[in-house]
This record gives sequence, structure tokens and C-alpha cells, in this order.
Amino acid sequence: MTEEARKLYDDGVQAVSESRWEAAHALFLAARALHPHYTIVGNLGDCELQLGRYREAAENLALYVRELKKDTTSTAEERARAEAAYAKARAKVGTLVVHTNVDGARVFVDGAFRGVMPLPDPLFVEPGAHTLSVEHEDYETKKTTVQLGAGGTIEHRVPMERKPAGTPPAKPLDTTMAPPAGGAEEHAGGPRRAVITGGAVATGVAAGVGTVLAVVAASKWSAASDQRDQLTSTGGIYACAAGQRTANCRDAVERYDDASAMWNAAIWTWIGAGTVGLGTAAYAWLATEPAQRTGHVTVSPMFAAHGGGFVVTSAW
Repeated sequence: MTEEARKLYDDGVQAVSESRWEAAHALFLAARALHPHYTIVGNLGDCELQLGRYREAAENLALYVRELKKDTTSTAEERARAEAAYAKARAKVGTLVVHTNVDGARVFVDGAFRGVMPLPDPLFVEPGAHTLSVEHEDYETKKTTVQLGAGGTIEHRVPMERKPAGTPPAKPLDTTMAPPAGGAEEHAGGPRRAVITGGAVATGVAAGVGTVLAVVAASKWSAASDQRDQLTSTGGIYACAAGQRTANCRDAVERYDDASAMWNAAIWTWIGAGTVGLGTAAYAWLATEPAQRTGHVTVSPMFAAHGGGFVVTSAW
């Protein structure tokens, strides 16, 4: 792992030892974003199991079990423990095993993309009815409805048939932006969808990153506070006075510094997200023809215990 991923992972393990599952989950998520090692994924699945997020737990534990089997350094005890956790998660969800005769076909469940055939692991869904769709540009789309209960498994075979010769190409996905003809603007007299989509995605990503940083900062601050309380309980209020700091004192100070740095990073990330979001909303409003405007922009301040921002609402 990278140094930062290792630090996040170790902090997550510490949070698990203290049964702080939400904090541990956030730390493992951040660590996986930096280095998607299967060990991090396994710990993430354990946290989701504790938090009752069984579908996500089953998905992550499936990968963990699969990769653990490939690791020649893993022990029988580790593999047995992983299998037990995986079985516990699967008992809470439905398991869908999909087979098809076309590699590269895209699989969707309830409209959400879930992978490309052949899938390395089963699909896991909440108990109930779900729509399964298997699509490929050269084959007829196959759709079906499946009903699964908790702990149930359905093995579904999807034979796909080639489209007849002369069939027009499939309609591009909504996320695909074709270049304007002759270099003209995409939507003359109106906002460009690419700009709005890009701004919305950038805003969401920045807000998510800021949230992860804030959770990590809170975890580090809590750990530093616990360490400080332990030091003062044994050495008095001057246990970490200047000139007589022990290694433990310096470690606590470093944790406070790390927490402060991450909190500042989270704030600036949120500010960036708010700025991009506000700019995107303003662009969408100003680029719309006056005759098409169906509402007005409302900008309201929002304050919380640990931050603030703006809520921008409109319609067009």
C-alpha cells in the first residue's frame, strides 16, 4: 500500500477495535480509493456487515474470498473466517448467477449497471422483484423479471440472438455527447448539457471527497483526544507541557495536526464544490432563453454544527 493508504487502513483497524463502525467504514473507503487491495475490501465488507448494509457487504466479501483463495500466504483460518462472513451476508440478500453466450454483454439490474459478462461474482440484490437486462450492441436486448428472497439463489441463463442484418445501430447512451454539426453550439440559445453534466458531476465528487476527509479528520481528532485524556489521567494536566513531552505526547500532537490539516482540506473541498455547483446553476439559468424560464433562482445560506454553504434552487 501507499503510505497514506496504509495510515488510513491502520486508523480503520483501530476504529474497528473500538466498534466505531461508521468511522471505520469511511476510513476503509478512503483507503480503497487510494489502493484497492483486497485486504482493504475485506475489512470494508466486515464493516458493512456490522452496519446492516448486506448487499454491499456481500459484493465486497465475494471479492475478498475470491482473492484470498489466490493468495498462497493466506491461512486456512483466514479463509474460513472470510467464508463465514460471506455466508452471513448472503443469507440476508438474494443471489443472482447470470450466464450468457456473449462475452462483453453489459448487465443491468433495475436499470443500474452491474458489470460486463462474464461476471467474476454473482449479483446480489435486496429481497424482492428485480428487472434484469442484458445488452450488447450486436445482439437483441434480453429483459426479464426475477423474484428473490433473503438467502435465495437463482441461476439464470440468458441466450442472446444476433440482430437481423440491416438493423440500425443502437441509440447512444444519454451520457454520450455527439459533437454539434458544422461546429455549431449543441443547443443554440440554451445551456449546453455537457457543461451542466460536467458541473454536476464535479460538484458531487468534490462534496463526496470533502465528506470522506471530514470523517477521517473527526476520527483522528477523536483518537488524539482519547490519547490526551489517557496521558493527563496518568501524568496530570501538565503531562505534555513544553520541554517535557514524551513520545506519546508528540504522537498526540501530530494526530491533532493531521486532523486539523484534513479538516481544512475538507472545508476547502466543500467550498470548491459549492462554487462549482453555484456556477453551474447560474450558467444553466443565464443560458436559458427568457421565454423558457419557468421559475427563479433562490440562494439560501445553510449552516450546520461543523460547516455551512448555500442551497441553490431553480427550475428551467
